Amino acid sequence: MNIDEFTENGARLRRKRKGDMNISSARDHIAIGLMSGTSADGVDAALVRIASGPPPGVDVVAFLSVPYPDELQRRVLDAGGEPGAFTEEICSLHREVGDAFAGVALALMDSSGVAPREVDFIGSHGQTVRHLPVGGEGPGGRLLPSTLQIGDPAVIAERTGSTVVSDFRARDVAAGGMGAPLTPWAHRILFGRPDRPAAFVNLGGISNITYIPPANEKGLTGFDAGPANMALDVLARKISGGRERFDRGGEMAARGRVNEEALASLMNHPYLKLPPPKSTGRETFGETFLDETLALFGGLGMVPEDRMATLTAFSAECIVHAVRANFPTDSPPAEFIAGGGGANNHSIMVRLAEGLGSAPLVTSADRGVSPDAVEAVAFALLGWAALRGEPANVPAATGAERVVILGNITPGKNYLSVL
Repeated sequence: MNIDEFTENGARLRRKRKGDMNISSARDHIAIGLMSGTSADGVDAALVRIASGPPPGVDVVAFLSVPYPDELQRRVLDAGGEPGAFTEEICSLHREVGDAFAGVALALMDSSGVAPREVDFIGSHGQTVRHLPVGGEGPGGRLLPSTLQIGDPAVIAERTGSTVVSDFRARDVAAGGMGAPLTPWAHRILFGRPDRPAAFVNLGGISNITYIPPANEKGLTGFDAGPANMALDVLARKISGGRERFDRGGEMAARGRVNEEALASLMNHPYLKLPPPKSTGRETFGETFLDETLALFGGLGMVPEDRMATLTAFSAECIVHAVRANFPTDSPPAEFIAGGGGANNHSIMVRLAEGLGSAPLVTSADRGVSPDAVEAVAFALLGWAALRGEPANVPAATGAERVVILGNITPGKNYLSVL
């Protein structure tokens, strides 16, 4: 288990004492955000103190990331892959992933010296196993736009005693949206500037980008740009024979050379030509995409390091292309802020910095939040919004017909006191 604690400026802290965690006023809440992304590499948990605004104040107290056990990760990836899993397997995984999420939440409380009764609520994204933002065709006919995240919130509430807010994406889909990206509202709280635009680049399994206008101005939006760590992680496992879960620091990519012919072919992917709002996932950039990509690489006689370098360049160029094609040119971002696990990949970051031009590229740690913790913090904020009855989707980003309150609430032992 890797336990990191951060102050507002990203510096590591001593472990907080239990007595330090008392809520100072009725306007403050202690919350935990739980997240597992498309790569299904484990559970990220952030302990945050939220002071009511506007805008709300956010203090990231502690962060914990715990990998899934190998067998659970394999089953989750199988369920989210092609052709998927049987209903009984999904049913069991729903509970097992909920147990895993609850275990990480409890471990975070323990490592931070926080009693379960001190946590007001948990915002849990769950684990996506299917995301069909525009529907499709299945064996039985037409598939409606829909999304499914597993990780039973009832299990989390029962084990922790905390009220749980979950299933955030479904409400946006019900309102005609794609259910993603859901975090622009939170990105504005965390990284918005009073006087100039900024942009947040999330380098998770899928990359998404958020354009953040200056405070109190309209224009907040975001969309999925393309694959990021999801394809890179699978390639790292294939190249290493399963010994490595990912290309640590982008070191393998740095040893290779980008094959420009292969990169040009990848940049012709149909998803990159779609206008926002748009959302994607494993259904578009999963096993079939990687098999076709590896066939392309094989036909060009590329060695493993060159394959990783080229696929890494593709992940970065998807973002560069999206910014150039869709961000306003009359009010460009004054800075780009990178978060997610990919922000630790030096090869991606170098390629991004080269492609994004003169605006500086920094990591979210430079703005007070560990790159690994950003999305978990965001779902704590989305849970806070739900309990306040505050709409938090951004129709310009998801395509929803209207703003809606996101998430379902599973009462914990403290439910009445939270409300």
